[in-house]
Amino acid sequence: MARRGGGFKTAVKVFKAIDRANKQAIRDTERREKARQRADAQAIRSHEKSLREAQREQQKQARLHKTAKKQALKDALEDAKEEYNDRCEERAVLRKQFIKEVLK
Repeated sequence: MARRGGGFKTAVKVFKAIDRANKQAIRDTERREKARQRADAQAIRSHEKSLREAQREQQKQARLHKTAKKQALKDALEDAKEEYNDRCEERAVLRKQFIKEVLK
């Protein structure tokens, strides 16, 4: 008759298989956790990037608005200067006409 051994080797094999499965489950859990952390970090970086881009766009719009205001002010000053020069010329012509009329 053959010796049976009482199933000790089988029990050891089962325990080893359970231990391997447990270690693999732990590794898988850690792998999933690291992947989740990487995805979270990527989402945060993406969000921060979009915030920076929005801030740059706001600054660009502010600069454009400021430039437009400066240009409008320059245009208004130029128009006022032209109107002043026109009035001066009209007054000079009227003065000359008045002097001619008085001297006649």
